[in-house]
Amino acid sequence: MFPLGGSAGATEEAVAWLAWHSPEGSILSRVDPATGDVSTYRNPLGDTDGIAVRGTRMLLSHPFHDRPGVELSRAKLVDGTWVITAQEKLRPPEPVGRRCVQGRDGVLWIRAGDSWTQIEA
Repeated sequence: MFPLGGSAGATEEAVAWLAWHSPEGSILSRVDPATGDVSTYRNPLGDTDGIAVRGTRMLLSHPFHDRPGVELSRAKLVDGTWVITAQEKLRPPEPVGRRCVQGRDGVLWIRAGDSWTQIEA
């Protein structure tokens, strides 16, 4: 499996998470730089432009550039597979542009215009 392109990244303490595309589909990878361990999972959402991870919980955002609402999916790691458990829509005061979603330590930060909104995973 090799990457065709990345779509999102996040940190969870010292661990890095990456959402990327391969010929086999959409993938999530967890990279632990301390041990060199890499874990790979299928992305339950497919097309993702933001992720935040805390333990066995993940928050994923759908591509929503320049639209009034943000579609979010919550997932849980069950028996080695990420499973969508809930979906919700966030309505920030202004549209969200490209590359305006950042995940860090279980919080997804979304920038809309001049404001930031944080959502816990």
